[in-house]
Amino acid sequence: MPLRRDQVVEAALELLDEVGLDAFTTRALTDRLGVQRGALYWHVKSKQDLLAAVTELVVRPVFADTGEEGGDWADDLVEFAHRLRAAMLAHRDGARLVAANVTLSQSGVELMERTLARFTDQGIPLPIAARWGDIMASYVTGYVLQEQSSPAPVPVEVGEVGPELRDFFTDGHPSSAETFAASVRTIVLGMRAEADTLTPARG
Repeated sequence: MPLRRDQVVEAALELLDEVGLDAFTTRALTDRLGVQRGALYWHVKSKQDLLAAVTELVVRPVFADTGEEGGDWADDLVEFAHRLRAAMLAHRDGARLVAANVTLSQSGVELMERTLARFTDQGIPLPIAARWGDIMASYVTGYVLQEQSSPAPVPVEVGEVGPELRDFFTDGHPSSAETFAASVRTIVLGMRAEADTLTPARG
């Protein structure tokens, strides 16, 4: 049975999840698929083209149609942030992959147009809606980069800090998910404030 492009992209994502972005090679992928390099490059132009296709596969669930129309744009943006974080956390080096390889393919443009239309339908000018989306996507990607980098904990001498900070550094601080959700709410509050100053977009 002839090799299909979707098989190549799905196999590449599986391999990335196993070995990570640094160890990923097209040689390892052709070995997994049991094909020659020529068969691989019949479907993708280069390794960069392949990674871009894998990235699109990773973020596809973020733009899945919820079937709900007329919702508040701020709620949509919060949902977008949580979906994007979940999509990247679902894969090894997901944030690095998205940060380095996100592209605007034809299907990606269609997804973006559909998403931004929900903002303009609620009176948010397209340039503002696009900027807000970029702000949120950049924040989420950076946050997940930190989550997936697993840095060594910074030692803190809690005996030299006040009681409130001592509780924070020991067992009183919120979880990563709670911190993320609170930060997203803060970003959206700023956007709501900006929205109050805007001239509504024409339908």
